Amino acid sequence: MKQVPKPTTDDDLIQQFLNKGGEIKKGKTKPMPADLGLSNNQWGNKMTKEEKALVKEQEEARKKAPR
Repeated sequence: MKQVPKPTTDDDLIQQFLNKGGEIKKGKTKPMPADLGLSNNQWGNKMTKEEKALVKEQEEARKKAPR
């Protein structure tokens, strides 16, 4: 089968949008909450108090450690 690109490709649509006076801006997103678990089996679950305390201790130890 012969594959012929259609005139309505993404690049063509973007160019038409820009020619009509549209503009492309970089969107802003909120930072992720620090207490969300991001491993595969913890996705979206909040950390427990014990886990939060452990993370806080590790961050404080990192700050105190000489470089």
